[in-house]
Amino acid sequence: MSIKVVTPFNDKETDHVYRVGDEYPAKGFEASSERIEFLSKPHPETKKVYLFVEENQSKKDLKSDVDNEEEFPQSTGGGWYLLSNGEKIQGKEEALAAEKALKSGE
Repeated sequence: MSIKVVTPFNDKETDHVYRVGDEYPAKGFEASSERIEFLSKPHPETKKVYLFVEENQSKKDLKSDVDNEEEFPQSTGGGWYLLSNGEKIQGKEEALAAEKALKSGE
C-alpha cells in the first residue's frame, strides 16, 4: 500500500510538515489506520482530502495508471473520486461536473 499526500498539511499529531507528493507517514513516524482513514476522507471543517491511499497493484495496473496519470477525476473506490485539486467527491457524475468546473476556472 502506498500513501501519498495530495494536499499540504502540518500533522498535528507529529508536527511534521507534509507537501504534495510526500509519502505518509514520513520516515521515522508511524500512523494508525484510524489516522490514515481520517486524512484520506474529506475533512469535516475544510472539506479537503489530505491523503490518497493506493492499494498494491499489479504491473499491468501500474502501467495503466502511468498512461492515465493526469486524467481526473480518479476513482478511489467506494464511489469516491479524487479531483485534480486534491478534493474527494462522492458520485461519478458529481465528480465529473466538479472537475469540469475546476478546469474552466469556475
